[in-house]
Amino acid sequence: MGFFDQNTTVLIIEDSHTVRQSLRNMLANVGITRSEAAVNAADGLQRIRRKAFDVVLCDYNLGDGMNGQELLELLRREAAFPLTAVWIMITGERKYERVVAAAEVAPDDYILKPFSSQTLFDRLQLALRRKQFLRPAHQKLAIGEEAQALLVMRQLENVAENNIQLMDVLRLTAETYLMTDQFNMARQAYEKILSMKAIPWAKMGMVRILREQDDVVQSTELLHEIIAEAPSYTDAYDALAHNLTHNGQFEDALSILEKAVVLSPRNFQRLCLCGETALNVGDPLKAATYLEKAVLIGRNNSAFGSSVMVDLLQAYSEGEQLEKMDRLSQELGGMLKGEADQFLLLVCRALSTLGRKRYPDALALLREAAGHLLRPQTSWRDATRFIEAAVRLPVDMDGYCAAEWIQLLASRFVKNHQDVTLLVALARDNLLLIDAINSAYSILQAANDRAVAMAKNGQKQQAALMLFDVAMQTHNDRLGMNACSLLLQDKAPSSLEKVLELLNWLPAEHERVQGFNAELAKREILRD
Repeated sequence: MGFFDQNTTVLIIEDSHTVRQSLRNMLANVGITRSEAAVNAADGLQRIRRKAFDVVLCDYNLGDGMNGQELLELLRREAAFPLTAVWIMITGERKYERVVAAAEVAPDDYILKPFSSQTLFDRLQLALRRKQFLRPAHQKLAIGEEAQALLVMRQLENVAENNIQLMDVLRLTAETYLMTDQFNMARQAYEKILSMKAIPWAKMGMVRILREQDDVVQSTELLHEIIAEAPSYTDAYDALAHNLTHNGQFEDALSILEKAVVLSPRNFQRLCLCGETALNVGDPLKAATYLEKAVLIGRNNSAFGSSVMVDLLQAYSEGEQLEKMDRLSQELGGMLKGEADQFLLLVCRALSTLGRKRYPDALALLREAAGHLLRPQTSWRDATRFIEAAVRLPVDMDGYCAAEWIQLLASRFVKNHQDVTLLVALARDNLLLIDAINSAYSILQAANDRAVAMAKNGQKQQAALMLFDVAMQTHNDRLGMNACSLLLQDKAPSSLEKVLELLNWLPAEHERVQGFNAELAKREILRD
């Protein structure tokens, strides 16, 4: 598409009927007639998932639920909005200038109300020109050719005509390096950006690199710096709280999140985080307060689901609010019906029995849930809920075997020392569980270190087979992905078969897993 015309498809996301109609008229005035309208974020999300649009015009304030910025961030995380499409944010709030200047996930442009048809058309054309400059790289990324895309970006960097084009290509370069786990190269790209301008989102990119490299200390220092420079940048508060939580500093994390809630009081995800963190602190009444607000707001939010309800059930259980607990337990029983929900449903039932101190019943339910720990449907968050329930069992009761479950859990989910620190904090001074967590991490780390040493000595195939065996036993994502990486370097059919076995349970949404699938697709084409 070289310019906007009658074939351009536009989605308008706006909660005001009058404004929706006005925008459709403006588009028609400049020859754009193929437009649809969504009344809120949830409606917009469904339409974008069903159909590709060339342009999205989205109001920043969308009433209850997500705002326009949060919707854009969700779509980018899900890779549900193509890089080649244009997103224009519309707002009457001048403070959005500060939001967009800091945001890691930014729209292609934003327009302050009121504006004319010509202003809208001019801004659309400007956004398109920026997209056209990056289109060759976007097209390579769309088909999974990250290495080729990076080559194109280097060429574009050399021919950029102004700082806007240069900043755009450097930003895309940094994000692509991050996506492919090339952290040193991503750092170089962000450093180039920061040498041009001290931009908070570029510093947040550096934070992501440091987090991936398990450098919590430096990333925490940088987050404090970002917050000092951009006090309204709530994403930085969330990231800082994440670091503190993974260090077991739950009280400090809660304090940071509460500051962010003051800045953004109706953010569904942040209210959920506040509630979850208050549970970690051991304050179920405060947790219930935040989670009840999240439920009230989130009922109209497309991100709403059972997760917040389970946290609220835990808050009621620990806070001995038994009447509320029973009502919510009944509601969750109606929500958690599928095979994929069985683990979480068992944990919920255990929470209800723990609330009434029926420990033998809770033990039996958690024993049954432990049988689901290696299933792909069981998430890290659900696993932490399991340990938060298991830690409430008396260690001297007949049949107590929580340490075995927790070692299995840690073997499956632990990827780095931060994960160990968080699980140990959740174990709440239960030495049996803490020993189990540390033992699991020692075994995982020894396997990974042994594989690295073997690979350096030219024994890549042996290292791959060793990692494959341990990964298949533990279903640990980190070991599984490392095994895939080594196995794909071997052309033998048996290695390809092992990669396919690992991909049966590795998370399909992970960037590395998507890369493995892309590599397999290439090999299938070559075979044909």
